[in-house]
Amino acid sequence: MFRLLLPDFHKIPLKSTQSSLLTNCFISSIAFLFIIAMHYLQRNAGGSGLELSFNASSWVAFSFVLSFGILRMSRQRQVRYSRLTLILFGCCILLTIPIFYPQANLNLSINRLLGLWAGFLLFLSFQQFKFTDNQKNLVLLLILCGVMIEAFLGWYQLLFMKPDSPIRFLYNPDSQRPHGIFQQVNVMASFMASGLIISLYLLGRLPRATNRLNIPLILTLLIPILTIPLIVVISSRTGWLGALLGFILITPYIIFNVTRIRQKLLIGVLAISFAASWGVIKLNQGDIIEDKVRVSDIRSMIYPQTFKMFLNKPWTGYGYGGFETSYITQTANWHLNDNSQPYGKAHLTHPHNELLYWMAEGGILPLLALFIAAIAVFICVLKAPNVFRLALIALLLPITLHSQLEYPFYHSLVHWLLFVILIYWADSLSANYQSLSIQFTLGLKAFSAVMPCAVLFFMATTLYSNKMLTKYETTLPYNLEYLLKVNNPWIWKDRLDKNIYFYQLD
Repeated sequence: MFRLLLPDFHKIPLKSTQSSLLTNCFISSIAFLFIIAMHYLQRNAGGSGLELSFNASSWVAFSFVLSFGILRMSRQRQVRYSRLTLILFGCCILLTIPIFYPQANLNLSINRLLGLWAGFLLFLSFQQFKFTDNQKNLVLLLILCGVMIEAFLGWYQLLFMKPDSPIRFLYNPDSQRPHGIFQQVNVMASFMASGLIISLYLLGRLPRATNRLNIPLILTLLIPILTIPLIVVISSRTGWLGALLGFILITPYIIFNVTRIRQKLLIGVLAISFAASWGVIKLNQGDIIEDKVRVSDIRSMIYPQTFKMFLNKPWTGYGYGGFETSYITQTANWHLNDNSQPYGKAHLTHPHNELLYWMAEGGILPLLALFIAAIAVFICVLKAPNVFRLALIALLLPITLHSQLEYPFYHSLVHWLLFVILIYWADSLSANYQSLSIQFTLGLKAFSAVMPCAVLFFMATTLYSNKMLTKYETTLPYNLEYLLKVNNPWIWKDRLDKNIYFYQLD
């Protein structure tokens, strides 16, 4: 497969057999993540995190990525790191400290913190490998394979799926807004926008020895044709803005770093993409797009309320895991004391802005950590060659923008992993790596072996329990045997309790 995506992959020089094996295993795990694991779907009741099946399967592949990264550290008996590594490590510590505040709820916030540290470990794992340019290109091509699969699924949902289709992918054909595997249109839109920018970036990265059409170049040129009409038809303002601003920022890179022949091919591809977009709009989407342009946004109420919560408790916040309860209670008190103050939106578990979320729950420390991390990444971008700076900002823009308008990292693990990989990419262009020797590696080797096995077991029971709960909820008359087979009550506690209580009530 690697030789199909990069025909000269076998020519990559390798220092040792052991090193090449670990590198290939690491990249193979990434391939499994983006080509297979992230596209797995089970029927579910909605939600976020591990309540969505594709996140559980993605964690399995992700655990093997981390395992090979940790194994690499133990084999070379050292940890490679850059200045950004140390800064991000300090920021992760600052983000973790509020969990020890008295008002924090560990049970409701542990998943978020585990995801945070797993993301840092992914960043560190990438730094342990001395990738060649071809291998770095291969990682981006594997990401584009994931984008392409989701784009094909989106087109299938839009053009061919009917209300009586045997394979529905939890999609309502009447909505005419495909969401792929993600079950949420804005998450699909930002993923398509990121794929679009990565494909434009790769046009200047792929080897220039020949301009003949090969599989990597064809894949790179195919992505805009698949994604641009989908971004338009999905009617997500987040997707529109991320794709448009990203395209504007990466245009100088295309002008100065892409060959003339590829520029002409890109112009033809963009012409086809815009023609297809116009055709889809004329088909049946004009009213939806017009409504999305005119509609008022609930964020204009949520953002000031959440920021006021931060000002009310700037030092400690309201406690990790307590946003929903604190928000509805605090806004109700403000409305009670002053009728001109709007009351809060019910069932709001996130303020649709990642920065405000951490600020409201954790106070000043998370705010400081996120600002330091953002400035550090921006400095890494400024250290890159001039022609790459705007392109690197464009790569990070769609997901960064989405995180400030919604909560993609809780809907989709792949968005978080892609964001971390792109940060590593920005850092790798200018990083000066140093090494820290490790004397005792037995613990790392044991952890690299046990961790993926534990994750595989936990995620398998999560998916099995979801299957049993879904069978119970969709089979009439209700069969209590399905509830008794639920073997992972931690993820599904609320859903399991609800079904048990309803059964007892009946």
